[in-house]
Amino acid sequence: MAKGDMKVIGMCNRQPFRVAASATRGYVGEPMINTVTYSSGVASANTIVVAVDDDVTVVTEQFVGILGKDMEVNSAGTVTAHRTVVDMPFPQLTRIEAAAKTASTCDTETEAIGLLFDIYMIDLTSSTYTWDAAGADTAGFQVAWYNVARAALQCTVDTRGVSRKDIT
Repeated sequence: MAKGDMKVIGMCNRQPFRVAASATRGYVGEPMINTVTYSSGVASANTIVVAVDDDVTVVTEQFVGILGKDMEVNSAGTVTAHRTVVDMPFPQLTRIEAAAKTASTCDTETEAIGLLFDIYMIDLTSSTYTWDAAGADTAGFQVAWYNVARAALQCTVDTRGVSRKDIT
């Protein structure tokens, strides 16, 4: 993955989270999700992992935020169990900026304006986190603004995208 693919714009809450040993390595600017099973006890209740392609679907994945510092690794490059920090956006308020998967969809203001309030998902098909148009109405992010110069979209997270994932 690439460092700094996504960035938080506006208010957020920087919170500590647990990273399990041998987790997929995460870098500043990468989206994090929670893998918690709430009934399993304390050990998993505060553990995060790097988001994957087509995350976040409301009530299926629980979006946490954007990684605020690189995950710690040992001399072999393996992630060690530790505490890291995540910039947690406020739902429907804080924007998260990333490039659009297809830059030509928002590289002019006319095109970008047409995308406002549409829903998007995290895309990771080419080792870079981008925004991709959602294939279903369950996507967890909504376009709030744009950055034409960077062919980037600024999305807010749906309240249901940061809610407990075990509630249907």
